[in-house]
Amino acid sequence: MTIEVGAVLTAVADGSRRRIVARLAQGPATTGQLAELFPISRPAVSQHLKILQTADLVRTTLVGRHRWHELNPDALHALAHWAIDVAARHEKAPPLRRTPGAGPPAF
Repeated sequence: MTIEVGAVLTAVADGSRRRIVARLAQGPATTGQLAELFPISRPAVSQHLKILQTADLVRTTLVGRHRWHELNPDALHALAHWAIDVAARHEKAPPLRRTPGAGPPAF
């Protein structure tokens, strides 16, 4: 499956989801364990997890009656590679001309 970087960026645009991702970076957790850590309801945590799953950032496994969530390292690597690629292209880009009346560099 191909990771859609745009979906990952959209998923982590929300602060609560970034906090969930940061927590899951420490290891897997159940929905209940995550809900105990954040000042939002368990249904809200579940909704955030669903968005993270849709972006393929989080994988969920049912073990008995508990849903265990863990980060998908492939999604994190795709995001990191995209950011590194953008940064590398930016470093090679011509600077903005600072003289009055000068437009952006021609491409």
